[in-house]
Amino acid sequence: MPQHPRTIAWAALDGDSTLREAAQVAAHGLNLALHDINPAVATIVEALVQLQPALLIVVVQPDKDDVYRAITAAKTSPATRKIPILLIDAVAAPDLLRTGADSVITPAAFLTDVRSHIQIHIRADDSAELLRQSRLPLPPLAHTAIEQFNAGEFFEQHETFEALWRAEPGPIRQLYQGLLQVGVAYLQIQRKNYAGARKLFLRATQYLQALPDVCQGIDMAQFRADAQAAQATLEALGPERIADFPPSTFKPIRFAKID
Repeated sequence: MPQHPRTIAWAALDGDSTLREAAQVAAHGLNLALHDINPAVATIVEALVQLQPALLIVVVQPDKDDVYRAITAAKTSPATRKIPILLIDAVAAPDLLRTGADSVITPAAFLTDVRSHIQIHIRADDSAELLRQSRLPLPPLAHTAIEQFNAGEFFEQHETFEALWRAEPGPIRQLYQGLLQVGVAYLQIQRKNYAGARKLFLRATQYLQALPDVCQGIDMAQFRADAQAAQATLEALGPERIADFPPSTFKPIRFAKID
């Protein structure tokens, strides 16, 4: 099953509690969890990466420019740009879509039918299809990509996994994208590119967290743990000491044990 329940991220500092309460009721009725996050430019992307919401609702605060910049940061980051964003703004001018929001409405309009606004804007739930595809055999080309990954051929695995995910229209493509990006993160570590490696770990998270613990025979629970450990090691070293990153932290893609 997915690692996170379907959630809505609610970003507001001092917004009208009426809006949040209405959103909370509607979310509960749709079997969704409502989570508060801080709409700060410096933290919003990482908060969204960890939460992986199906929708981000942003309520504009008195300091509008900071909120608009946070929306732009979320929509332009490769790790969070697929998350739909609904902006609630008293002005609701069309030019606010330039911030990156997918839609903008007034508080009054939002309150007229909160449930419908959530249903219209939320990302489609493909978890059932993902689970079905996760039980299928791993394609032959994926075996080749995994062999390359496990041999430390991180550039080559990128090319092979990319061919796989581009040819796959279903949600299982997230498996190939996530594995690929962790491999490229390892490649960037080898090249002493701290910023590039960290960005790829964050980008991979949006794909890996949605996958079942066993996916097409791969032990995804172990792979996620290994990738998180590598990211933690990278961040502990920082850009100044990336050359000290221990290669033993590059763990292989493993297959789940069959009882």
